[in-house]
Amino acid sequence: MPEAKIQFSEARNGEKTCSSGGKFLHSKYNPTAEAQKFVDAIESDFEPQCVFVLEPALSYCAQFLRKRFPKSAVCAIRFTREFSENDRLWDETFDATEELDDDLFNAFGEEKICSSIFVDWTASKNAFPEKSETAWLMIRNAVVKSRNVMATRSFFAKRWLKNSAIFAAFVENTTAMRNEGKTSFPILIAASGSSLKTSIEKIRENRSRFFLMAVSSAFMPLFDNGIEADFVVSTDGGYWAKKHLEFPSSKNSGTTFALALEGAAPARILREKSILPLLYDDATDFQRRIMERLGINTAKARRNGTVSGTALELAMDMTDGPIFLCGLDQAPCGGYQHTQPNALESAAESADNRLSTKETRMTASRFNSEKSLEIYRNWFVSNSQRFNSPKERIFRLSSNFKFEFPLGMIRDINWDGFERLVPKNDRDTGKGRSSGIFMDTPKKNGKTLPERRRIIQEELERSLSNEKFLSEVFPLETLLMKREKDFGKRNAAEQALEEKKRKLVSEIGRTLKTSSQS
Repeated sequence: MPEAKIQFSEARNGEKTCSSGGKFLHSKYNPTAEAQKFVDAIESDFEPQCVFVLEPALSYCAQFLRKRFPKSAVCAIRFTREFSENDRLWDETFDATEELDDDLFNAFGEEKICSSIFVDWTASKNAFPEKSETAWLMIRNAVVKSRNVMATRSFFAKRWLKNSAIFAAFVENTTAMRNEGKTSFPILIAASGSSLKTSIEKIRENRSRFFLMAVSSAFMPLFDNGIEADFVVSTDGGYWAKKHLEFPSSKNSGTTFALALEGAAPARILREKSILPLLYDDATDFQRRIMERLGINTAKARRNGTVSGTALELAMDMTDGPIFLCGLDQAPCGGYQHTQPNALESAAESADNRLSTKETRMTASRFNSEKSLEIYRNWFVSNSQRFNSPKERIFRLSSNFKFEFPLGMIRDINWDGFERLVPKNDRDTGKGRSSGIFMDTPKKNGKTLPERRRIIQEELERSLSNEKFLSEVFPLETLLMKREKDFGKRNAAEQALEEKKRKLVSEIGRTLKTSSQS
Protein backbone atom coordinates (compact mmCIF):
# COMPACT_ATOMS: atom_id res chain seq x y z
CA MET A 1 0.00 0.00 0.00
CA PRO A 2 1.60 3.32 -1.08
CA GLU A 3 2.34 5.85 1.62
CA ALA A 4 -0.11 8.75 1.77
CA LYS A 5 1.36 12.09 0.72
CA ILE A 6 1.79 14.74 3.38
CA GLN A 7 -0.29 17.85 2.72
CA PHE A 8 0.84 21.10 4.31
CA SER A 9 -1.46 23.99 5.19
CA GLU A 10 -1.76 26.95 7.54
CA ALA A 11 -3.37 26.75 10.98
CA ARG A 12 -5.68 29.47 12.33
CA ASN A 13 -2.84 31.08 14.32
CA GLY A 14 -0.65 31.28 11.22
CA GLU A 15 1.64 28.30 12.05
CA LYS A 16 2.26 25.48 9.62
CA THR A 17 0.19 22.33 10.05
CA CYS A 18 -0.21 19.20 7.94
CA SER A 19 -2.31 16.13 7.27
CA SER A 20 -1.96 12.66 5.76
CA GLY A 21 -4.81 10.85 4.04
CA GLY A 22 -7.25 13.44 5.34
CA LYS A 23 -6.05 13.04 8.95
CA PHE A 24 -4.45 16.08 10.56
CA LEU A 25 -1.11 15.47 12.28
CA HIS A 26 -1.25 18.81 14.12
CA SER A 27 -3.95 21.12 15.37
CA LYS A 28 -5.80 23.17 12.74
CA TYR A 29 -5.91 26.01 15.27
CA ASN A 30 -2.76 26.20 17.44
CA PRO A 31 -0.06 23.50 16.91
CA THR A 32 2.29 25.00 19.52
CA ALA A 33 -0.31 24.98 22.31
CA GLU A 34 -1.22 21.41 21.37
CA ALA A 35 2.43 20.37 21.61
CA GLN A 36 2.84 21.92 25.05
CA LYS A 37 -0.26 20.11 26.35
CA PHE A 38 1.13 16.88 24.90
CA VAL A 39 4.44 17.25 26.77
CA ASP A 40 2.74 18.32 30.01
CA ALA A 41 0.60 15.16 29.89
CA ILE A 42 3.56 12.76 29.69
CA GLU A 43 3.68 10.65 32.86
CA SER A 44 7.10 9.75 34.24
CA ASP A 45 8.02 8.66 37.75
CA PHE A 46 11.76 8.81 36.97
CA GLU A 47 14.27 11.06 35.23
CA PRO A 48 14.73 9.46 31.81
CA GLN A 49 18.05 9.44 30.01
CA CYS A 50 16.24 9.59 26.67
CA VAL A 51 12.76 10.58 25.52
CA PHE A 52 11.56 9.16 22.19
CA VAL A 53 8.54 10.48 20.29
CA LEU A 54 7.12 8.29 17.56
CA GLU A 55 6.70 10.50 14.49
CA PRO A 56 6.42 14.02 15.93
CA ALA A 57 5.82 15.33 12.39
CA LEU A 58 6.69 19.06 12.38
CA SER A 59 8.33 18.66 15.80
CA TYR A 60 6.55 21.41 17.72
CA CYS A 61 6.93 19.31 20.88
CA ALA A 62 10.77 19.22 20.78
CA GLN A 63 11.26 22.59 22.49
CA PHE A 64 8.88 21.71 25.33
CA LEU A 65 10.51 18.30 25.84
CA ARG A 66 13.87 20.01 26.33
CA LYS A 67 12.39 22.31 28.97
CA ARG A 68 10.66 19.52 30.87
CA PHE A 69 13.53 17.00 30.56
CA PRO A 70 16.67 19.18 30.47
CA LYS A 71 19.05 16.29 31.26
CA SER A 72 17.54 13.92 28.71
CA ALA A 73 18.35 13.29 25.06
CA VAL A 74 15.25 13.97 22.97
CA CYS A 75 14.82 11.75 19.93
CA ALA A 76 12.35 11.18 17.12
CA ILE A 77 11.34 7.94 15.43
CA ARG A 78 10.22 8.76 11.90
CA PHE A 79 7.42 7.09 9.97
CA THR A 80 8.15 9.20 6.86
CA ARG A 81 11.14 11.19 5.60
CA GLU A 82 8.94 14.15 4.54
CA PHE A 83 9.73 15.81 7.87
CA SER A 84 13.52 15.39 7.62
CA GLU A 85 14.11 19.16 7.54
CA ASN A 86 12.98 19.19 11.17
CA ASP A 87 15.50 16.53 12.27
CA ARG A 88 17.88 19.25 13.42
CA LEU A 89 15.54 19.89 16.35
CA TRP A 90 16.33 16.44 17.80
CA ASP A 91 19.43 14.89 19.30
CA GLU A 92 18.89 11.73 17.24
CA THR A 93 16.36 10.52 14.69
CA PHE A 94 15.58 6.96 13.64
CA ASP A 95 13.48 5.40 10.90
CA ALA A 96 10.69 2.98 11.83
CA THR A 97 12.10 -0.02 9.97
CA GLU A 98 12.64 -3.64 10.97
CA GLU A 99 16.21 -2.65 11.92
CA LEU A 100 15.02 -0.08 14.46
CA ASP A 101 15.71 -2.35 17.45
CA ASP A 102 19.35 -2.79 16.45
CA ASP A 103 19.67 0.91 15.59
CA LEU A 104 18.43 1.93 19.04
CA PHE A 105 20.60 -0.57 20.87
CA ASN A 106 23.73 0.32 18.91
CA ALA A 107 23.17 4.04 19.44
CA PHE A 108 22.36 4.04 23.16
CA GLY A 109 23.17 0.67 24.74
CA GLU A 110 21.24 -1.27 27.34
CA GLU A 111 21.41 1.16 30.27
CA LYS A 112 20.00 4.17 28.44
CA ILE A 113 17.28 2.13 26.72
CA CYS A 114 16.22 0.71 30.10
CA SER A 115 15.97 4.27 31.38
CA SER A 116 14.05 5.81 28.46
CA ILE A 117 10.49 6.95 27.74
CA PHE A 118 8.75 6.12 24.44
CA VAL A 119 5.55 8.05 23.59
CA ASP A 120 3.22 8.25 20.59
CA TRP A 121 2.36 11.43 18.81
CA THR A 122 -1.21 10.14 18.69
CA ALA A 123 -2.19 11.71 15.38
CA SER A 124 0.74 10.02 13.63
CA LYS A 125 -0.21 6.67 15.15
CA ASN A 126 -3.69 7.04 13.65
CA ALA A 127 -2.37 8.17 10.28
CA PHE A 128 0.33 5.52 9.97
CA PRO A 129 -0.98 2.42 11.82
CA GLU A 130 1.34 -0.08 10.11
CA LYS A 131 4.45 2.03 10.74
CA SER A 132 3.37 2.52 14.34
CA GLU A 133 2.90 -1.22 14.83
CA THR A 134 6.36 -1.95 13.38
CA ALA A 135 7.98 0.74 15.52
CA TRP A 136 6.44 -0.51 18.77
CA LEU A 137 7.38 -4.11 17.98
CA MET A 138 11.01 -3.07 17.39
CA ILE A 139 11.01 -0.89 20.52
CA ARG A 140 9.79 -3.87 22.52
CA ASN A 141 12.60 -5.98 21.04
CA ALA A 142 15.18 -3.36 21.98
CA VAL A 143 13.88 -3.09 25.55
CA VAL A 144 13.76 -6.88 26.02
CA LYS A 145 17.26 -7.22 24.61
CA SER A 146 18.51 -4.46 26.91
CA ARG A 147 16.97 -6.09 29.97
CA ASN A 148 18.48 -9.44 28.99
CA VAL A 149 21.90 -7.86 28.50
CA MET A 150 21.61 -6.18 31.91
CA ALA A 151 20.71 -9.51 33.50
CA THR A 152 23.58 -11.25 31.70
CA ARG A 153 26.00 -8.53 32.78
CA SER A 154 24.86 -8.91 36.36
CA PHE A 155 25.25 -12.70 36.27
CA PHE A 156 28.67 -12.71 34.68
CA ALA A 157 29.96 -9.76 36.71
CA LYS A 158 29.34 -11.78 39.87
CA ARG A 159 30.83 -14.91 38.30
CA TRP A 160 33.94 -13.01 37.18
CA LEU A 161 34.24 -11.44 40.63
CA LYS A 162 34.14 -14.86 42.31
CA ASN A 163 36.62 -16.29 39.79
CA SER A 164 39.01 -13.39 40.43
CA ALA A 165 38.78 -13.98 44.17
CA ILE A 166 39.49 -17.71 43.72
CA PHE A 167 42.44 -16.91 41.48
CA ALA A 168 43.95 -14.48 43.97
CA ALA A 169 43.42 -16.86 46.89
CA PHE A 170 44.94 -20.00 45.41
CA VAL A 171 47.50 -19.09 42.75
CA GLU A 172 50.91 -20.23 44.01
CA ASN A 173 53.55 -20.09 41.27
CA THR A 174 53.34 -17.16 38.87
CA THR A 175 55.60 -16.30 36.00
CA ALA A 176 56.06 -13.29 33.72
CA MET A 177 56.96 -12.75 30.08
CA ARG A 178 60.56 -12.07 29.25
CA ASN A 179 62.02 -10.24 26.25
CA GLU A 180 58.61 -9.29 24.89
CA GLY A 181 58.79 -8.95 21.11
CA LYS A 182 62.59 -9.30 21.08
CA THR A 183 62.69 -12.82 19.67
CA SER A 184 61.76 -14.10 16.24
CA PHE A 185 61.11 -17.66 17.44
CA PRO A 186 57.99 -19.06 15.71
CA ILE A 187 54.77 -19.62 17.65
CA LEU A 188 52.06 -22.11 16.74
CA ILE A 189 48.61 -21.57 18.26
CA ALA A 190 46.39 -24.65 18.40
CA ALA A 191 42.62 -24.09 18.44
CA SER A 192 40.21 -27.02 18.54
CA GLY A 193 38.43 -26.75 15.18
CA SER A 194 38.10 -29.97 13.22
CA SER A 195 41.06 -29.03 10.98
CA LEU A 196 43.44 -29.45 13.95
CA LYS A 197 43.40 -33.23 13.55
CA THR A 198 44.91 -32.87 10.06
CA SER A 199 48.01 -31.34 11.64
CA ILE A 200 48.52 -33.50 14.75
CA GLU A 201 51.25 -35.66 13.19
CA LYS A 202 53.02 -32.61 11.73
CA ILE A 203 52.89 -30.81 15.07
CA ARG A 204 54.50 -33.82 16.75
CA GLU A 205 57.11 -34.18 14.00
CA ASN A 206 58.12 -30.49 14.13
CA ARG A 207 57.59 -29.98 17.84
CA SER A 208 60.99 -28.40 18.56
CA ARG A 209 60.64 -25.82 15.80
CA PHE A 210 58.03 -23.62 17.46
CA PHE A 211 56.66 -22.50 20.79
CA LEU A 212 53.31 -24.31 21.14
CA MET A 213 50.36 -22.36 22.50
CA ALA A 214 47.01 -24.08 22.89
CA VAL A 215 43.62 -22.62 23.72
CA SER A 216 42.00 -24.58 26.55
CA SER A 217 39.73 -26.67 24.31
CA ALA A 218 42.75 -27.83 22.24
CA PHE A 219 44.67 -28.99 25.30
CA MET A 220 43.06 -32.44 25.51
CA PRO A 221 43.44 -33.36 21.79
CA LEU A 222 47.15 -32.50 21.97
CA PHE A 223 47.64 -34.26 25.31
CA ASP A 224 45.80 -37.36 24.06
CA ASN A 225 48.25 -37.54 21.16
CA GLY A 226 51.31 -37.26 23.38
CA ILE A 227 51.96 -33.58 22.62
CA GLU A 228 52.72 -31.30 25.55
CA ALA A 229 51.92 -27.64 25.00
CA ASP A 230 54.30 -24.94 26.22
CA PHE A 231 51.43 -22.63 26.96
CA VAL A 232 47.68 -23.10 27.52
CA VAL A 233 45.41 -20.05 27.33
CA SER A 234 42.06 -20.02 29.13
CA THR A 235 39.82 -16.96 29.54
CA ASP A 236 36.23 -18.23 29.76
CA GLY A 237 34.49 -17.47 33.04
CA GLY A 238 31.85 -20.20 32.73
CA TYR A 239 31.70 -23.38 34.78
CA TRP A 240 32.36 -25.69 31.84
CA ALA A 241 35.63 -23.92 31.02
CA LYS A 242 37.22 -25.74 33.95
CA LYS A 243 36.50 -29.10 32.34
CA HIS A 244 39.01 -28.37 29.57
CA LEU A 245 41.77 -28.04 32.17
CA GLU A 246 41.18 -31.24 34.10
CA PHE A 247 43.99 -33.78 33.66
CA PRO A 248 46.17 -36.03 35.82
CA SER A 249 48.15 -33.89 38.27
CA SER A 250 51.46 -35.54 37.38
CA LYS A 251 51.20 -34.63 33.68
CA ASN A 252 52.21 -31.50 31.79
CA SER A 253 54.83 -30.43 34.28
CA GLY A 254 56.45 -28.09 31.76
CA THR A 255 53.30 -26.28 30.66
CA THR A 256 52.57 -22.69 31.64
CA PHE A 257 48.88 -21.82 32.00
CA ALA A 258 47.96 -18.31 30.91
CA LEU A 259 44.74 -17.65 32.81
CA ALA A 260 42.52 -14.60 32.92
CA LEU A 261 41.80 -13.57 36.50
CA GLU A 262 38.08 -13.74 35.83
CA GLY A 263 38.32 -17.07 34.03
CA ALA A 264 37.20 -20.35 35.57
CA ALA A 265 40.06 -22.68 36.52
CA PRO A 266 40.31 -25.60 38.94
CA ALA A 267 41.90 -24.55 42.25
CA ARG A 268 44.31 -27.47 41.82
CA ILE A 269 45.70 -25.92 38.63
CA LEU A 270 46.25 -22.63 40.45
CA ARG A 271 48.05 -24.35 43.29
CA GLU A 272 50.22 -26.79 41.33
CA LYS A 273 51.09 -25.29 37.93
CA SER A 274 53.08 -22.38 36.59
CA ILE A 275 50.60 -19.56 35.95
CA LEU A 276 50.85 -16.43 33.80
CA PRO A 277 48.10 -14.14 35.18
CA LEU A 278 46.26 -12.28 32.41
CA LEU A 279 44.75 -8.89 33.25
CA TYR A 280 42.42 -7.40 30.66
CA ASP A 281 42.92 -3.80 29.62
CA ASP A 282 39.47 -2.98 31.08
CA ALA A 283 40.10 -4.80 34.38
CA THR A 284 38.37 -3.50 37.50
CA ASP A 285 40.21 -1.68 40.27
CA PHE A 286 39.39 -4.68 42.48
CA GLN A 287 41.36 -7.00 40.19
CA ARG A 288 44.28 -4.61 39.87
CA ARG A 289 44.53 -3.88 43.58
CA ILE A 290 44.43 -7.48 44.79
CA MET A 291 47.21 -8.37 42.37
CA GLU A 292 49.26 -5.39 43.53
CA ARG A 293 48.76 -6.19 47.21
CA LEU A 294 49.70 -9.82 46.64
CA GLY A 295 52.84 -8.72 44.76
CA ILE A 296 51.83 -10.65 41.63
CA ASN A 297 52.87 -9.36 38.22
CA THR A 298 50.31 -9.65 35.43
CA ALA A 299 50.47 -9.74 31.64
CA LYS A 300 48.27 -7.44 29.60
CA ALA A 301 45.50 -9.13 27.65
CA ARG A 302 43.06 -7.63 25.15
CA ARG A 303 39.44 -8.60 25.53
CA ASN A 304 37.58 -9.95 22.51
CA GLY A 305 34.90 -12.52 21.82
CA THR A 306 37.14 -15.56 21.41
CA VAL A 307 40.02 -17.05 23.38
CA SER A 308 41.85 -17.63 20.08
CA GLY A 309 41.89 -13.87 19.55
CA THR A 310 43.34 -13.28 23.02
CA ALA A 311 45.96 -15.97 22.34
CA LEU A 312 46.93 -14.34 19.03
CA GLU A 313 47.29 -10.90 20.62
CA LEU A 314 49.53 -12.43 23.31
CA ALA A 315 51.64 -14.23 20.71
CA MET A 316 52.13 -11.00 18.77
CA ASP A 317 53.47 -9.37 21.95
CA MET A 318 55.82 -12.30 22.56
CA THR A 319 57.54 -12.62 19.19
CA ASP A 320 58.36 -10.72 16.02
CA GLY A 321 58.54 -14.02 14.15
CA PRO A 322 55.85 -15.93 12.24
CA ILE A 323 52.71 -17.11 14.03
CA PHE A 324 50.75 -20.13 12.79
CA LEU A 325 47.09 -20.76 13.60
CA CYS A 326 46.06 -24.43 13.58
CA GLY A 327 42.45 -25.56 14.04
CA LEU A 328 41.05 -22.06 13.56
CA ASP A 329 38.17 -23.11 11.29
CA GLN A 330 35.69 -20.42 12.47
CA ALA A 331 32.87 -22.34 10.76
CA PRO A 332 30.43 -25.10 11.75
CA CYS A 333 31.00 -28.50 10.21
CA GLY A 334 29.30 -31.87 9.91
CA GLY A 335 29.93 -34.23 12.80
CA TYR A 336 31.99 -33.05 15.74
CA GLN A 337 32.47 -29.28 15.96
CA HIS A 338 35.80 -29.77 17.75
CA THR A 339 38.74 -32.12 17.37
CA GLN A 340 38.28 -34.94 19.85
CA PRO A 341 38.62 -35.59 22.71
CA ASN A 342 36.68 -32.58 23.96
CA ALA A 343 35.60 -32.14 27.56
CA LEU A 344 32.17 -30.72 26.73
CA GLU A 345 31.47 -33.48 24.20
CA SER A 346 32.38 -36.12 26.77
CA ALA A 347 29.98 -34.56 29.28
CA ALA A 348 27.18 -34.24 26.70
CA GLU A 349 27.50 -37.84 25.56
CA SER A 350 26.45 -39.11 28.99
CA ALA A 351 22.97 -37.63 28.42
CA ASP A 352 22.43 -39.15 24.96
CA ASN A 353 19.63 -41.72 24.71
CA ARG A 354 17.18 -43.26 22.27
CA LEU A 355 14.80 -40.30 22.40
CA SER A 356 17.49 -37.64 22.50
CA THR A 357 20.16 -38.96 20.21
CA LYS A 358 23.75 -37.96 19.68
CA GLU A 359 23.00 -37.10 16.03
CA THR A 360 20.19 -34.71 17.05
CA ARG A 361 22.43 -33.02 19.61
CA MET A 362 25.32 -32.61 17.18
CA THR A 363 23.06 -31.20 14.46
CA ALA A 364 21.62 -28.68 16.90
CA SER A 365 25.14 -27.76 18.04
CA ARG A 366 26.17 -27.10 14.46
CA PHE A 367 23.31 -24.70 13.75
CA ASN A 368 23.42 -23.03 17.16
CA SER A 369 27.09 -22.19 16.71
CA GLU A 370 26.74 -20.46 13.34
CA LYS A 371 26.01 -16.96 14.66
CA SER A 372 28.76 -16.89 17.28
CA LEU A 373 31.30 -18.33 14.84
CA GLU A 374 30.36 -15.63 12.33
CA ILE A 375 31.05 -12.97 14.98
CA TYR A 376 34.42 -14.51 15.85
CA ARG A 377 35.33 -14.92 12.17
CA ASN A 378 34.48 -11.30 11.41
CA TRP A 379 36.75 -10.19 14.26
CA PHE A 380 39.72 -11.97 12.65
CA VAL A 381 38.81 -10.63 9.20
CA SER A 382 38.43 -7.02 10.37
CA ASN A 383 41.75 -7.14 12.25
CA SER A 384 43.70 -9.19 9.70
CA GLN A 385 45.40 -6.17 8.11
CA ARG A 386 46.60 -4.96 11.52
CA PHE A 387 47.93 -8.44 12.32
CA ASN A 388 50.03 -8.50 9.16
CA SER A 389 51.36 -4.95 9.28
CA PRO A 390 54.09 -3.91 8.62
CA LYS A 391 54.99 -7.44 7.46
CA GLU A 392 53.04 -10.62 6.81
CA ARG A 393 53.57 -12.96 9.72
CA ILE A 394 50.19 -14.49 10.67
CA PHE A 395 49.17 -17.65 8.79
CA ARG A 396 46.42 -20.25 9.09
CA LEU A 397 48.10 -23.64 8.91
CA SER A 398 46.66 -27.06 8.04
CA SER A 399 47.41 -30.17 6.03
CA ASN A 400 45.49 -28.94 2.96
CA PHE A 401 42.19 -28.61 4.84
CA LYS A 402 39.43 -26.96 2.76
CA PHE A 403 38.31 -24.05 4.92
CA GLU A 404 34.78 -22.79 4.32
CA PHE A 405 35.63 -19.14 4.96
CA PRO A 406 38.79 -17.07 4.43
CA LEU A 407 40.12 -14.90 7.27
CA GLY A 408 40.76 -11.69 5.38
CA MET A 409 44.49 -11.03 4.97
CA ILE A 410 45.47 -14.08 7.06
CA ARG A 411 46.80 -16.42 4.39
CA ASP A 412 46.06 -20.16 4.41
CA ILE A 413 49.15 -22.32 4.03
CA ASN A 414 50.03 -26.02 4.32
CA TRP A 415 53.06 -27.59 5.99
CA ASP A 416 55.18 -27.15 2.86
CA GLY A 417 54.61 -23.43 3.36
CA PHE A 418 55.66 -23.81 6.97
CA GLU A 419 58.95 -25.38 5.81
CA ARG A 420 59.66 -22.33 3.65
CA LEU A 421 58.85 -19.88 6.44
CA VAL A 422 60.76 -21.63 9.24
CA PRO A 423 64.37 -22.30 8.18
CA LYS A 424 65.78 -25.69 9.13
CA ASN A 425 68.58 -24.10 11.17
CA ASP A 426 65.90 -23.08 13.66
CA ARG A 427 65.53 -26.74 14.61
CA ASP A 428 68.38 -26.47 17.12
CA THR A 429 67.13 -23.50 19.10
CA GLY A 430 66.15 -25.80 21.98
CA LYS A 431 63.15 -27.73 23.18
CA GLY A 432 60.87 -24.74 22.86
CA ARG A 433 59.98 -24.86 26.56
CA SER A 434 58.34 -21.81 28.03
CA SER A 435 60.90 -21.35 30.82
CA GLY A 436 63.76 -21.17 28.32
CA ILE A 437 62.42 -18.79 25.70
CA PHE A 438 59.44 -16.68 26.71
CA MET A 439 58.78 -17.15 30.43
CA ASP A 440 60.68 -16.25 33.58
CA THR A 441 61.25 -18.84 36.30
CA PRO A 442 58.02 -19.14 38.32
CA LYS A 443 57.89 -17.13 41.54
CA LYS A 444 56.16 -18.58 44.59
CA ASN A 445 53.45 -16.58 46.31
CA GLY A 446 54.81 -15.61 49.71
CA LYS A 447 51.50 -14.91 51.46
CA THR A 448 49.53 -17.46 53.41
CA LEU A 449 45.95 -18.36 52.51
CA PRO A 450 44.50 -16.47 55.53
CA GLU A 451 46.49 -13.37 54.49
CA ARG A 452 45.16 -13.62 50.94
CA ARG A 453 41.59 -14.04 52.13
CA ARG A 454 41.93 -10.95 54.31
CA ILE A 455 43.27 -8.88 51.39
CA ILE A 456 40.48 -10.09 49.12
CA GLN A 457 37.85 -9.29 51.76
CA GLU A 458 39.23 -5.79 52.34
CA GLU A 459 39.44 -4.96 48.64
CA LEU A 460 35.99 -6.40 47.94
CA GLU A 461 34.35 -4.29 50.64
CA ARG A 462 36.32 -1.26 49.48
CA SER A 463 35.28 -1.77 45.84
CA LEU A 464 31.61 -2.28 46.68
CA SER A 465 31.53 1.25 48.07
CA ASN A 466 32.62 2.58 44.65
CA GLU A 467 29.70 3.66 42.46
CA LYS A 468 31.30 2.56 39.17
CA PHE A 469 32.20 -0.89 40.48
CA LEU A 470 28.76 -1.25 42.04
CA SER A 471 27.07 -0.51 38.70
CA GLU A 472 29.18 -3.23 37.08
CA VAL A 473 28.27 -5.90 39.64
CA PHE A 474 24.65 -4.83 40.17
CA PRO A 475 23.81 -2.96 36.94
CA LEU A 476 20.02 -3.34 37.03
CA GLU A 477 19.68 -2.58 40.74
CA THR A 478 21.82 0.57 40.58
CA LEU A 479 20.00 1.77 37.46
CA LEU A 480 16.58 1.36 39.08
CA MET A 481 17.84 3.11 42.22
CA LYS A 482 19.11 6.08 40.21
CA ARG A 483 15.78 6.33 38.38
CA GLU A 484 13.68 6.44 41.54
CA LYS A 485 12.36 9.89 42.41
CA ASP A 486 10.34 8.97 45.50
CA PHE A 487 12.56 9.34 48.58
CA GLY A 488 10.98 6.45 50.46
CA LYS A 489 11.20 4.05 47.52
CA ARG A 490 14.75 5.13 46.80
CA ASN A 491 15.75 4.53 50.42
CA ALA A 492 14.16 1.07 50.30
CA ALA A 493 16.05 0.31 47.07
CA GLU A 494 19.32 1.40 48.70
CA GLN A 495 18.68 -0.88 51.69
CA ALA A 496 17.90 -3.81 49.37
CA LEU A 497 21.12 -3.19 47.49
CA GLU A 498 23.11 -3.08 50.76
CA GLU A 499 21.67 -6.48 51.66
CA LYS A 500 22.69 -7.89 48.26
CA LYS A 501 26.20 -6.56 48.80
CA ARG A 502 26.43 -8.28 52.19
CA LYS A 503 25.20 -11.55 50.69
CA LEU A 504 27.74 -11.34 47.87
CA VAL A 505 30.64 -10.78 50.30
CA SER A 506 29.45 -13.70 52.42
CA GLU A 507 28.99 -15.93 49.36
CA ILE A 508 32.52 -15.23 48.11
CA GLY A 509 33.86 -16.01 51.57
CA ARG A 510 32.10 -19.40 51.49
CA THR A 511 33.33 -20.02 47.95
CA LEU A 512 36.95 -19.52 49.02
CA LYS A 513 36.55 -21.94 51.90
CA THR A 514 34.91 -24.56 49.67
CA SER A 515 37.50 -24.16 46.91
CA SER A 516 40.36 -24.61 49.36
CA GLN A 517 39.15 -28.16 49.93
CA SER A 518 38.99 -29.10 46.23
